[in-house]
Amino acid sequence: MKPDLENRSYTARAEHKLGDSVLSTSYHSRQCTQENGLSTQNSALSLLKRLLIATTVLLAVVPTTTSCSLLERQPGSNSTLVYKGPVRQEVKAGSLIPGTDIRYISRTEDKTAEVLINGQRAFKRSGDSLDWTGSPLRGVEMGLNQRVLVYSEERLQAGGTVRLTVDGVSSKPGWVPQVPDKTNPSLVVYKVPVLYRVKQGETIPGTTLSYTGKTEQGAQLGGLPTGESPYRQVGDSISWRGQLRPRVYLDLVVRTAFYNEDRLNVTGFATVILAIGG
Repeated sequence: MKPDLENRSYTARAEHKLGDSVLSTSYHSRQCTQENGLSTQNSALSLLKRLLIATTVLLAVVPTTTSCSLLERQPGSNSTLVYKGPVRQEVKAGSLIPGTDIRYISRTEDKTAEVLINGQRAFKRSGDSLDWTGSPLRGVEMGLNQRVLVYSEERLQAGGTVRLTVDGVSSKPGWVPQVPDKTNPSLVVYKVPVLYRVKQGETIPGTTLSYTGKTEQGAQLGGLPTGESPYRQVGDSISWRGQLRPRVYLDLVVRTAFYNEDRLNVTGFATVILAIGG
């Protein structure tokens, strides 16, 4: 009986191809693992870029208006500014929420939070409102829309939103009070997000910095201290510190999100400081 050479040859070729397939699969698996590692690194490195691109797209679809904050539209007059954003604050038993007449007394025997608001006693539980509207300083109106979060015999925490309206603004660059790590009854401090669209020739709200226009070096700013480069590329920071009106200060840190011949878009945070004590 003749050996089946043809079938053996076919089997050998099949095994050879199968081996090549296994090797190829193993190679591509290692290559995929390496590529995944590089992809993770690249993702981390490009995170800021992707965030800036997303911000730019968001800004691009917003209708063009005068200089304004996307989070709180600014009044038409440059002498009035509005800041609005989330807030979470803590007050010790026996103390006032800075800038308000809300005083936390303590936790009661029936496990409620006793507070004084405008001289009237109120008993709150977690989730209850703790709102306040008033003027902590001349030229400043403040509205707190917040809820009780947690409380104990020693302290109470509340969270919600704050809205500050500052009138009679006459911005002057310079010194601002240092923000303490802990609550200071003589200072009211709120840090809120801002997003501005600034037309060419206009100033960034609350500052003395203006947008001059687009250049080959980047977005050109006016009103900077002598000797400071006026150019900013997308992603570069812009900062300003100074006084908005007597006893009202601004520490603004934003980043360039987009610019062209007509406008500059920036986004970041505004820290508003009210010196209510002394």
